[in-house]
Amino acid sequence: MIGSLFKVFLLAFLPISEVRGAIPYGVLGARVPFSLVLPVALAGNIIPYFLVMYLLQVVLRLFCKIEWFNRLYERYTEGVKKRFRKYARWEQWGILFFVGVPLPFTGVWTGALICFLGGLSFRESFPFILGGLLLATFIVSVVTLLGYSFWL
Repeated sequence: MIGSLFKVFLLAFLPISEVRGAIPYGVLGARVPFSLVLPVALAGNIIPYFLVMYLLQVVLRLFCKIEWFNRLYERYTEGVKKRFRKYARWEQWGILFFVGVPLPFTGVWTGALICFLGGLSFRESFPFILGGLLLATFIVSVVTLLGYSFWL
């Protein structure tokens, strides 16, 4: 079970899957009790926020000196800004809904990057990132548990 929980943590940490992949995997795939999957998935998915907000500035200073990386970074950030435009009118509440919608590339990683690029501080952004994570976790949990009840 420890190995399965580690996989849940890793899936929650990864930018592609986050909680939308970790919770269904843990409950439906690995058959780990939901009460264990939930805190592990939440912990794994909130860590990227701290990495982005605190370590990204240091890493970017180093890597953006490399021309191909700088182009890749600029292209990615333009895509992020474009996807967030429809949520921007709600400011920080837009971040909450952006992170809370469990779709690809709308999770904590991208939400934290938006906060970073927008110059929002930890105090300004963390409650909304956490709220979005809890909203996404709630939606994914309900869908997963409904699926689990039909699966049996």
